[in-house]
Amino acid sequence: MNYSDFFKKAKEKNITNIQVVEKNDIDSSVEVIDGKIITYDDSNLINYSIKAEYKEKTVKLQTEYLDESIIDLIIMKCENTDSEYKDDYLKNIDNISKNKPLEFNIKNEIDKLISLDKFKEKYKEISKITTYFSESYNNTRIINSNNVDISTDSHLCSFIVEIIIEENGKFTSYDEKLLTTDKNKIDFESFTESVIKKTLVIKNKEKIATKKYNIILDRRVAGRIIGSFGHMLSANAIRNKVSCLENKINEKTFSEKLTIIEDPTNKEYPGYRLFDNEGTKTYKKEIIKNGVIKTKLYNIKEAILANTQSTGNGYDRIATKNMYAVPGKLTDEELLKKLNNGIYIADYMESGATSINSVNGTISLQVFGFIVENGKLKSGIESSILSTTIFELLSNIEEIGNTLQFTTTSFASPSMLIRDISISRWQQINTFV
Repeated sequence: MNYSDFFKKAKEKNITNIQVVEKNDIDSSVEVIDGKIITYDDSNLINYSIKAEYKEKTVKLQTEYLDESIIDLIIMKCENTDSEYKDDYLKNIDNISKNKPLEFNIKNEIDKLISLDKFKEKYKEISKITTYFSESYNNTRIINSNNVDISTDSHLCSFIVEIIIEENGKFTSYDEKLLTTDKNKIDFESFTESVIKKTLVIKNKEKIATKKYNIILDRRVAGRIIGSFGHMLSANAIRNKVSCLENKINEKTFSEKLTIIEDPTNKEYPGYRLFDNEGTKTYKKEIIKNGVIKTKLYNIKEAILANTQSTGNGYDRIATKNMYAVPGKLTDEELLKKLNNGIYIADYMESGATSINSVNGTISLQVFGFIVENGKLKSGIESSILSTTIFELLSNIEEIGNTLQFTTTSFASPSMLIRDISISRWQQINTFV
């Protein structure tokens, strides 16, 4: 059913307002192991998020198709809910024509991934090279019964390398991911060799003493920690008193070296959006400036409750696009030299035993990485626990690197040199019942 007929049927059944968010995702992806194609996929998916008002009640639902049965479902949901929730519906804004979907193929990238198997000749220790590449086009369109029709799109390329080394029956794996809007900027060979060299170092693990260390947080680790601000500064979390930043707005809370910006309008970054999923125009904003928290993040619902304006962070829930810590001046090599001796945190495990607690700000992470001696990666570390708080960690920043690398559309960060953070040996506890 086309939109004109869909909205006409909705009006005939006394639906006052109806608005559809259409998401179209086109994707090609390939996985290559030891020079052989393991999987190849092409997909073209469309789904719809709908909100509608009937008898002064608003309900929302998800669907993969549009027909009259969806309208009947909306009415049934309104009649069977006690909620008095109301919402805004876009009107009186300039329409943005939907772009023609981007055409692409990944044949050249497949050939490049296959050719990377040659590194097994150069580095005999390698047991397996797994590489993954995907290219995608995403379009978000919002259209409603008020004659609004706006569209925004993005183009992403993802490259992942995992190296496995087997030695005396023990396996070591290490992986890294690259996300970009321009696949021509990916140096497949250089990136892969960098991952190989780190794997060769990390396979030789040492136990470390329990104490405070000066550390470097790798870009992907720092990025995930920066990403936690999306929830901590959510107006919903603050209103419900489940954020440790509830009373910190406009206070100096972190190192003055830390400035965090959200900029969905930057087309060079992977989270490019002209508007959020509610149709609110996005804009570049300072979330933290020189350690001072500057703003909460709002969607329409929370903005109405607070008698303010949405900040353009309504993505089904309050979330961010292209939020990042502003880079400093030092290269990664210069950060290592300045650290001199310490620990380089390369990754942490996502599990129930590790967390960044947004309610009280505590951080307890099962981390993996390297011992650094004389400014160089010396060896890996046995699995360890980093224990701190969001306040201590980001107040103790000494330097921020100059390389910003996104691994998600939501957030990113350069590497960070941080002083005096507690790291202890991880001890697995077996419980027998």
